[in-house]
Amino acid sequence: MENEEAITIGSIVSVGRYEILYATAPYNDESNGEVDDIQTIQYLNNAHVRYNEVYLHYEIDWREKGKSINAINFLMPKDKGHLQDVFVTTPHGLIKKNKTGIGATTLELNSPRNSIIVVPTRALAYGKAISSRIEGDPNKYKVLYVGGEITGFTVPTISSYLMDSSIHYKKFIVVADSLQRLLEVIGKEHYRDYFLMVDEIDSYQYDCSYRPNIEKVMDYYFQFPISHRCLVSATMGEFSNKDIVEEPVINVQFSAPQSRNINLVHTDKAEIRLKKLIEEIASSNPNDKILIAYNSVRGCATIINSFSDSLKSECAILCSSKNEEITEYYSDIVEDKLPKRITFMTCTYFVGVDITERFHLITAINVSKSYTILSTDKLQQIAGRCRHPEGLLSETIIYTTKHIDNANLPGLPAQVLKDAEALATFGNLFPKLKSAFPNSYYFRDDFKEKDFIESTTKRYLGGTPVQLVRKNTDGIFVPSYFNIDFVRIQVDLLGRLYSKPNSLPDTLKAEGHVIEIHDYTENSDISFSIRTQTEEDFQQAIILQREDLIAKLREAESILERERIARSLITQRCSQQNSLFLEYFIELQKYLPFDSLIAKLKDYDSNADYNKFYNYVIFWSLEDTHPLKITIHENFPINEIFTGVELTDRFNAIYSGLLNCPQLTPKQAIPIIRNFCTLSDRTSKRINGRPVMGYRIIDTNPYQLEGEPLERISADTSVIHLLKF
Repeated sequence: MENEEAITIGSIVSVGRYEILYATAPYNDESNGEVDDIQTIQYLNNAHVRYNEVYLHYEIDWREKGKSINAINFLMPKDKGHLQDVFVTTPHGLIKKNKTGIGATTLELNSPRNSIIVVPTRALAYGKAISSRIEGDPNKYKVLYVGGEITGFTVPTISSYLMDSSIHYKKFIVVADSLQRLLEVIGKEHYRDYFLMVDEIDSYQYDCSYRPNIEKVMDYYFQFPISHRCLVSATMGEFSNKDIVEEPVINVQFSAPQSRNINLVHTDKAEIRLKKLIEEIASSNPNDKILIAYNSVRGCATIINSFSDSLKSECAILCSSKNEEITEYYSDIVEDKLPKRITFMTCTYFVGVDITERFHLITAINVSKSYTILSTDKLQQIAGRCRHPEGLLSETIIYTTKHIDNANLPGLPAQVLKDAEALATFGNLFPKLKSAFPNSYYFRDDFKEKDFIESTTKRYLGGTPVQLVRKNTDGIFVPSYFNIDFVRIQVDLLGRLYSKPNSLPDTLKAEGHVIEIHDYTENSDISFSIRTQTEEDFQQAIILQREDLIAKLREAESILERERIARSLITQRCSQQNSLFLEYFIELQKYLPFDSLIAKLKDYDSNADYNKFYNYVIFWSLEDTHPLKITIHENFPINEIFTGVELTDRFNAIYSGLLNCPQLTPKQAIPIIRNFCTLSDRTSKRINGRPVMGYRIIDTNPYQLEGEPLERISADTSVIHLLKF
């Protein structure tokens, strides 16, 4: 951007990706009845300004005067105004709206052009689409919802909506995971006919760690022309992706800050303190509603289960629809109202949902569960869910702290980015290196892309493991920038806000909020029996959901149809555990008969157990003349006893010779040998008259597979890239 020529001629300012066009007509200030001889903005970054109705106070934040710009800042004419009061269409670039409820999405939905608005959650998309129903036809909408199925909500197909001539401007509101499906129908050649808005972009930085495909949204974003796209958030932070950083920034400012009255509760046990506070408020305010923001579905259910039966009946959880069948407390917003007197919500509802009634808000942050940690921007965003004119009844934030050694924290995000860039470079170079050096041990065979990506997961500061690289829509390895942002956010929050009890209060005070602080040390906790029962209930619900998924798979008439159904179920309705089950099913269904595979997968559903089972299925499916199968059978005769060293020597001859892998120690070799052979517990054998401990080879069918594989792997297939060691 710095190298692009700046142009300032009369009524036009054009610097890099920024453009301002001034109106030729003077602005009529109706407040004093005078005509002001001032320059008013007519267009800002390709957005039409209502310059005859409002004077846009703005300033250019110059990076280098006359040459490059950091941002264009403009002041909202009214603190309680909306972007529609200022613009006819949305400017392109990064829109930092800095306040919830100012109508960024509404502006684009009402703009006179075709639009695609991408939102992070189904709840948010549904809320915007349902309100656009056209009178006279219960299944016709001005704004087409594109996302997972919603019970009782029927919409036209994308193609039929596009062909409907009665809807002049096509407006799509699409869940991030479904954007690819929409764009495939529209076609890349028509991207320039649409304006693409990605709303609540900051939430992608939080969600990418458990929704890895969500970052593909940015791949598509950059395929749209610069003037036909924008990213929007009320709480926009920093980005690792340099392409995002180079987008022009439109910074919305307000005269009065959003000051809140907040009760801060520091404690050593978040969930028991949360339980007690809910009970206190519910008892002292029997007619008031309570909303609890806590990003843990199991945590929410555990607290509800600790209540009396009468209080339990007044509880609901707003969470991802993938948990609909997993917790009995699952619910949804009802006509912009909370569904129960006591409603919990997880991060699915932290953004974009309007609640038009007043309530007591409690937000819980538990540092022992890293996914519950929130920035002050997120706390503001959650409070902004209340759209009642009189605001919240009260706001309380419960939080715990954990001392973190800050010495190495500042440089960690930069190092994570460097690591990711190096990994992406390696992933892209590997095929070329393999071709150039075919005899090198280090490039012995093509690696599996999925395994390479999964192997780059890393845990930072005890948090959730995150993937550092991904494949973009062009099939190229790139850093997973949103995951790197997530690490940076976690590092910042743990080191700055939640390492000391006073850090969060001091930060909120500095932001202009009125704070009241309380400190509690809890001598009790939610009982072990309640926690155990809650976990058992979740596991039972997962099992029941799995049985239903299996029934749907059984209806398919072919392997390809089963894979299509399985992938659809993963996207739309599966718990994380059952999503893995279906991924495993897809991987092995071409080798094992349906019933046999289903029965086995139920027993081997952890990653480690599954990988061992997977290795044996591959081995079992080899042609009998395959060198690996022949060699295993020759070197591990049934009923023979071998010491650990002997077994290791025999396996290393296969592992390093046939598979071209490095030598193993007995501690490494024995677990891998169990992938292919059933070994007894250690037993005694005599060598030169002396007893030594060894293992008896019971059989070469440790998983007791019966019959024949559905598909054989040919004898000339190299299996090193198939096996998971």
